[in-house]
Amino acid sequence: MDFQSSIQDIDEITKQISVTVPKERVEKEYESSVVQVGRSAKVNGFRQGKVPRHMVEKLMGDRIRFDVTNRLINEALRGAFEQHKLEVVGQPEIDLKEIEPAQALEFTAKVELYPQPSVSNYLNRKVSVVKREVTDKDVEASLDRLRESKAELKPIEDRKESEKGDVVALSVSIKVGDGEFSRGEPFVDELGSGRLSADVEEQFVGVAVNDTKEVTISAGEDHPNPEFRGKSVTYRGTLHGIFSKTLATIDDEFVKTLGLGVESVAALKEKAREQLVKQAEEEMKSESQGALLDMLAKDNAFKVPAAMVDDEIRGIVARYGFAGKGANPEAIDVTPFRAQFSDFALNRIRCAIIIDRIGSAEDIKVEETDREQMIQRVAEQNGSTVEATRKNLLDKSRIMSFLLEVRRSKILDYLMSKTTVEYADAPVKEGEEKAEPKKRRAEK
Repeated sequence: MDFQSSIQDIDEITKQISVTVPKERVEKEYESSVVQVGRSAKVNGFRQGKVPRHMVEKLMGDRIRFDVTNRLINEALRGAFEQHKLEVVGQPEIDLKEIEPAQALEFTAKVELYPQPSVSNYLNRKVSVVKREVTDKDVEASLDRLRESKAELKPIEDRKESEKGDVVALSVSIKVGDGEFSRGEPFVDELGSGRLSADVEEQFVGVAVNDTKEVTISAGEDHPNPEFRGKSVTYRGTLHGIFSKTLATIDDEFVKTLGLGVESVAALKEKAREQLVKQAEEEMKSESQGALLDMLAKDNAFKVPAAMVDDEIRGIVARYGFAGKGANPEAIDVTPFRAQFSDFALNRIRCAIIIDRIGSAEDIKVEETDREQMIQRVAEQNGSTVEATRKNLLDKSRIMSFLLEVRRSKILDYLMSKTTVEYADAPVKEGEEKAEPKKRRAEK
C-alpha cells in the first residue's frame, strides 16, 4: 500500500505515528467501493446492479467514504508497524484530520509498545527467606487433615433443627445490594468452621430442615471478594439435611485402606513428613525466586502499557473467580478491580518481561529434556500420568503458553544457580536462642 509515515517518541513505550495516504490511493479505493456497492445496492425503481452512480453516491456516499477511511487507516497502520518494527499492544488512539473528498488521508496514531528494557545487575545477587522446618506437630496436623477428609457423615434423624458443630447441606444463593439473587449452589458446611463468615453461620444455627432463611450482612472493606466490599450482602440458604461427623481412628487398619502405598501408622507419618519437607522446599524455592524477581524489578523499573496491566487484571479476576464461574476474561470490566490488583498485576508483568529479557541476553533456549522434565513435574503435582499430561500440555491451544512457561522456569533456575540464598530461622519465642542464618549458593 502506498503511504508515507514518520514516528515521534513520546516516552520509552509510547510513540506517535503520522501517516499520509496519497489522494490517488484514496480515490482509487473510493471508486472501487462505489462500483462494488452499486452492484449489490437495492433502490426502489432500479434493478439490482443497475442503480446509477450518482444515486449510489447520493444515498450511500458518506457511508462508503467512512468505510474506505477506516479500511485505509487499518491497512496503513499495519504497514507502519511493520515498516518501523513496532510491537504494539492495545488499541491505537487515532486523531483523524477532517476528511475532504479528493484529498489525501492524513492522521496520527498514538500507540503503546511492548516494553523492551535493558536489564542489568541480575547475577550474583543475595536474597533471604525464612527456613521452613517440618516438626512433629506439622506431621500430626497433616494426619488430622487426612482424618477430616475421610470423616464419615451420618444423617441426624432424631432432630430437625441444626446445631453448632453440625455438618449441613445447603443450597445458597447470594444477592449484592439491590441486585438479583444468584442461582442457588449446593454448599456443605460445618457450622462454626468459618467456611462462611461467622455472622452468617451463626444465623443458620437453629434452622429446620427444608426451611429457607435469608441473612444480610454488611461486607467490610477487607472482604476477600472485591464485589462485596462496602455493600450489603444477602445470603439465601435452604437447609436440606443435617449430619454428624465421625472422624476415623488413625491405626494400621485405617492406613491400609488409604491406598497410599503404606500399611502402618509409622510409615504413614514418614510419608507425610517426606511430603511436607518437599512442600517446604518448593515454598522456599518459590519465595527465593520471588524475592530475587522483586529485587530485579525494583532495580530495573520501566513503564508498562496500561492495556497490558488491564489484561493481566482480567486474567487474575477470571483465574480466581472474582467475576463469577466461567467468566470470559475478555469481557471482564476491570474498573472495579484496578485499585486492588493494579500493583500486583504490574509487578507480575515486569517480572515476566525481566525473565524474558535475561533469557535473551543469556541465549537460554528450551531443549527437549527441559520440556519433558516440566511434563513430569506437572504430572506429579496433579497426580496424573505422564502421557495424559503430555497430551494436555502439548495440545495446539496450549503449547505456546506451555513452552513459554518451560523457558521461564529454565531461566529462573539459571538465575537462582547464580544467586546466594540466605536461610533465616523462623521467629522464635522470647527466651529461646536464635540460630545464625545459613548461607549457600542456590542449586540449579
